[in-house]
Amino acid sequence: MTHGQDAIAARDSLARQVPAFLVVGALGFCVDAGLTVLIASGLGVSPFFARPPAVIAATIATFLLNRAFTFRGGRGRWPSELLRYVMVAGSGQALNYAVYAGALMAIGALGLAQSPTLIAFCVACGSGAAMFLTFAGFRFFAFKA
Repeated sequence: MTHGQDAIAARDSLARQVPAFLVVGALGFCVDAGLTVLIASGLGVSPFFARPPAVIAATIATFLLNRAFTFRGGRGRWPSELLRYVMVAGSGQALNYAVYAGALMAIGALGLAQSPTLIAFCVACGSGAAMFLTFAGFRFFAFKA
């Protein structure tokens, strides 16, 4: 391929990957927020402690979906892709959790109750903050051979 053909292929790949990543991310958000709210509201666990198990479940779900649909199986073997994915997801989740915890504390400082809706809103804040970091890491590191 020529340099021009490589650029066109990369643009076409990006044009397909971004919408797929957004759909997979929305599904991952549903798993994450749904489990966080269920654990916090349904089981009475602090929203700060309810989040980690939800994040693990969402990470597994998004790995499988991103591998199958967004990045089309990458170019490597799935164990090495999973390891790289978890490394990227871990850094994204650190940012995600920091924003989530900050939003929860802000809600408390405003005197608002931690309702299921506000907990889900805090999950969305964290997810949105980490979205760009994780997309770049997954695209250029996790699914690259």
